[in-house]
Amino acid sequence: MNMMLLWAQTDDALASSLNGLGAAPYWVLACYLLLLLGLGIAGWLKSHRDEEDYYLAGRRQGWIVSSLTIMATFFSSFAMLGAPGMVYREGVVFALFSLNVPVAGLCVYLFGARIWKLGQRFGYVTPGDMVADYYGSRVSLRLLVALTGFLYAIPYVVMQIQAGGLVSQQLFGPGSFEVGAIVLAAITMLYIMIGGMRSVAWTDLVQGILLIVGMLVAGMAMILVFGGLGEFSQAITHDLPDSSLTAPGNTGTWAWPMVLSLCLLASSGSMVQPAQWMRYFSANSVTTLRRGAVIFSLVLTSCFLFGVMLIGLAGQALYPLQFSYSVNLPSHTAEKATAAVNAASGNGANLPTAFSVQTNDTDDDAQLRWSWQGRDKQLFTETDLAVLQSLNADPDFQNAVQELQTQVQHSQQRPAVAPNRLVDTNGKADYDAILVVVLTKQFPRVLGQFGAIFASLLIVAIMAAAMSTADSNLHALSAVLTRDVYDQFVRPNASEVERVWLGRGVIVAATLLALGIVMVGRRPELLGKYDLLSMIAKMGLMAIAFSAQLLPITIDMLFLRKGASRGAAVGLAAGLLVVFLFGPLFQMFVDTLGRPAPLAVVLDGINALKFTPLHGSVWGLAVNIPLFVIISMLSKSKPPPGRERFAEVLR
Repeated sequence: MNMMLLWAQTDDALASSLNGLGAAPYWVLACYLLLLLGLGIAGWLKSHRDEEDYYLAGRRQGWIVSSLTIMATFFSSFAMLGAPGMVYREGVVFALFSLNVPVAGLCVYLFGARIWKLGQRFGYVTPGDMVADYYGSRVSLRLLVALTGFLYAIPYVVMQIQAGGLVSQQLFGPGSFEVGAIVLAAITMLYIMIGGMRSVAWTDLVQGILLIVGMLVAGMAMILVFGGLGEFSQAITHDLPDSSLTAPGNTGTWAWPMVLSLCLLASSGSMVQPAQWMRYFSANSVTTLRRGAVIFSLVLTSCFLFGVMLIGLAGQALYPLQFSYSVNLPSHTAEKATAAVNAASGNGANLPTAFSVQTNDTDDDAQLRWSWQGRDKQLFTETDLAVLQSLNADPDFQNAVQELQTQVQHSQQRPAVAPNRLVDTNGKADYDAILVVVLTKQFPRVLGQFGAIFASLLIVAIMAAAMSTADSNLHALSAVLTRDVYDQFVRPNASEVERVWLGRGVIVAATLLALGIVMVGRRPELLGKYDLLSMIAKMGLMAIAFSAQLLPITIDMLFLRKGASRGAAVGLAAGLLVVFLFGPLFQMFVDTLGRPAPLAVVLDGINALKFTPLHGSVWGLAVNIPLFVIISMLSKSKPPPGRERFAEVLR
């Protein structure tokens, strides 16, 4: 608690330190963005203006560029903001998420090499090209794979743009969220349109280096903030609550089924999304991909353990989480309860410091709340009970006090968790802001003026992480919608030049769509209700659940070659539908329609089926795989036309 007060007292001095930089942050960002545009122009000058060059850089990328572009696409603002925010909220249990990196690296090693061989032999550009050719499904599977790419790419682009706004606001002050989001979206859109895959890969090279260095340096800086490794360890073990140091974390979400399903399926799903397939196609050899897989696993696992985890845990020690139990008060007693508590406090009555009456700004309702920070939980005593009951003789108030006492002392219910009020974006507490808040408020305290400059450079690394994933997914979505939809069903005879220009139009439209979702999602009434819109990690995990539905088809094509076209199509369609129904989007959809009775019944039934916390991909695959297998076994159609050709190439 004393440490918390110290940080709060130094906020003004820290803000002055950052303000003393003058135009330095602007110059750093301006130089970085100009470098990206320069690389975009360089990529355009080196390009051959054809479709394969625009989307795959001529299939000639070496191992350094391939490794870093795969890394940069995989670890985005999820790594620099979302994952530290999740560790800040949950504690060390989310550090187990680092296990997903070796699994993802293994997928690059096993899937990537085989996808590269087939792409090199048959000239595939998108996942839809390969899937449709293997199964002989020109319509259903190609469109379903394109839909999967869309459902993955848009949420991922949304969270990168959101990260740009968050960083801008922390660096340049209130009101700059929209400006930062628009600038990040515009610059990313421009250099992709100019140079295609080559520009994306070259910028990913720069951004990947910034990402790796930024994560590791930020982790080491956390230790410096505490004065050394010993002091850091002591602060973690003594200041963090027990729930932050054990499974299933502070909110109870991260039970072992959730952790294992996330590490195994989410990591695999993220490596079969369209942007990664196109990176496999664009490499110059199998050796390039396999070497990149090893580097990927070693480097990014280190970044997570010695960067992300240290940032989130340090954030908890510096800015303790807010825990609380609460009981609703009826509207007729809320005003009296508030007045009684205020009067008692003014007269110096012996009120427990953890107790408060929280009123709702939108109506007359209120809550009795028992709250604390970090490990500083106070016990609810009989004396406290007597004081509280003496405030108001209303029976409803008396019952609420009794219920609150039961929650605090005897209930197995977990307390509500919220970020510290100093970890905020636009005046609202925000888990994802923890890294930026620590950098901007603690670096100047430890390193003075140099610390403020260094914090600005690391914030640029966060922008790089966001842009490196936004560009990859916008570029991949452009290829998917152009080749798998427009070229197949709208204008099959379109020239390559026409398709490339249409792809640029898709990039503009997708960027504007994602930017619009970010702006609408910032509305207070939505942010307060759906943490999907406020937490970058939540958005990323939802997107991965959709892309993971491509795993059965991918494994069948590359290894088993037993499935049939109809089974693949039905399984994939059902998997996508189940992910939608079991995920947060269906809840938002039902609420938007005013919770009509039939949909509310379906929603309640789905919630009842969630017998244990699992990543969304599991629910989809639990339906996807059986349908794929059963329908393929019952199908009397001919074997997939690509079976023998694929077997020959992969033998």
